[in-house]
Amino acid sequence: YRRFPAGTRLHVLVRFLTCPFLRVLPSLPAGARSLLEIGAGHGVFSRLAREAGVRQIVAIDPDARKVRTTEGITSVVGYGDAIRGTFDAVALIDVLYVIPIDEWDRVLSSAAERLAGGGTLIVKEQDPTARIKNGWNRVQEWIAQKLLRVTMARAFSYESPGALMARLRRLGFADVMSRRIDRAYPHPHVLYVARKGALGVDPDAERSEGEGRKLTGQRQSHRL
Repeated sequence: YRRFPAGTRLHVLVRFLTCPFLRVLPSLPAGARSLLEIGAGHGVFSRLAREAGVRQIVAIDPDARKVRTTEGITSVVGYGDAIRGTFDAVALIDVLYVIPIDEWDRVLSSAAERLAGGGTLIVKEQDPTARIKNGWNRVQEWIAQKLLRVTMARAFSYESPGALMARLRRLGFADVMSRRIDRAYPHPHVLYVARKGALGVDPDAERSEGEGRKLTGQRQSHRL
């Protein structure tokens, strides 16, 4: 980010120092070749993923003030539904909490549509049950939105880890896990990792499987 204005570099630095990106990075599936980061902001996680070896990265954010073109990353101004194709991983880092909670299912389902079969969903959010740390987070976000106007937040929505894990399972994600990654950080960071499951299977794979069952049935009928 050395070519960007001083204000942007400061923003990126503060973001990097207060968000445990390096603790999220290992959640990328081994050998992942593609990543979609929704609500990428300045693209810090995308840049780290690129340096970790992910070759195809799309970083999308609705705030044109934050979207920056950087080498090896396709940067897009917009929302997740503007992207087509599938990816090995989809990441939402501190995205859900700025969206009204009644829209979370739509956002997460849209993310599932962008995942290849068996792909990995990575979500980093705050834990509202950690009252002291989350209280500080709410104060900071209020300042960022109301006074500094550096975010486009439409809400401050939070869900307990148990409730968010249940939501992911209800939406068809499999192997859902969560863990706190906030040690030594002032905010209650929680990492969620899930795999695209039965309700979000790859249409091509589902079609192939169905055709395989049909052919098997035909062979069995022929034998009979």
